[in-house]
Amino acid sequence: MTELQHTILAVDDNPDSLSLMNLTLSQHGYVVLIANSGLQALKVLHKVQPDLILLDAVMPDMDGFETCQAIKKIVPDTPIIFMTGLSDSEYIVQGLSRGAVDYLIKPINHAELLARVKVHINNAQQAQISKQALESTGQHLAAISHHGHIIWTTAQANTYIKALNNKDLQSLIEWLAVAQQDDVFELVQQDHNLTLTYLTRQKDSSHLIKFKASDLKLEKQTLKLKLKITRREADVLYWVAQGKTDWEISVILSISERTVNKHLEQIYRKLGVNNRTSATAIAIQALN
Repeated sequence: MTELQHTILAVDDNPDSLSLMNLTLSQHGYVVLIANSGLQALKVLHKVQPDLILLDAVMPDMDGFETCQAIKKIVPDTPIIFMTGLSDSEYIVQGLSRGAVDYLIKPINHAELLARVKVHINNAQQAQISKQALESTGQHLAAISHHGHIIWTTAQANTYIKALNNKDLQSLIEWLAVAQQDDVFELVQQDHNLTLTYLTRQKDSSHLIKFKASDLKLEKQTLKLKLKITRREADVLYWVAQGKTDWEISVILSISERTVNKHLEQIYRKLGVNNRTSATAIAIQALN
């Protein structure tokens, strides 16, 4: 018997398979939730977060691969074990690429099932402890597959990812395809500037990314007050300090390049400098 009652969600359209898994796992101290379709599984996950999910690969309407992808958006840190009679490597690779941590070939060997379940629940718990430690030190990290699927993430990084629109997500996926260590990718959000730093490619081929958000309103207000410039000049100077060109600033602020240039002239005069590099150095010092 397990010391703590862990919850497992079993998803399978075969009632006999569900019955056997329920019996086996319940006898070993697990609380078992069942779903006979992908859609039903998603409804369960909006109410309960299990410690592990057992997911059949072949189901009508919404198959296991599609269900896995949807599950990772709701509970990205919950380990998923595929159960499939499809032993061909292409199906196994497809399941793992969608975010599963393991697979079992049907018919299921119950001793193997129990061993895999125990291992992956323990691994998930240790990973959660590590992520909480990272979060407490301000390290907002996520491991993302080359398809853009979340493998694991700290809580705040997950919040940033969920806030991305489809265009930003596509841009992120395109960047991951070419990014190398220490490369930086920036996304301009409504109230903050999101900076992503590429850390490394992990053993499972996922990309480890660090997230950092800057409060745009606060930082622009800081520039305005410390450097005694106007609100619009602070807008322009902030993006100059981020390395943006006049054209990029004009797009971000919805003004013409000529207007950007005029604001820069006033900024240079007020700061007593004559180029972008010097203005950037003063801005960065003010923000720090």
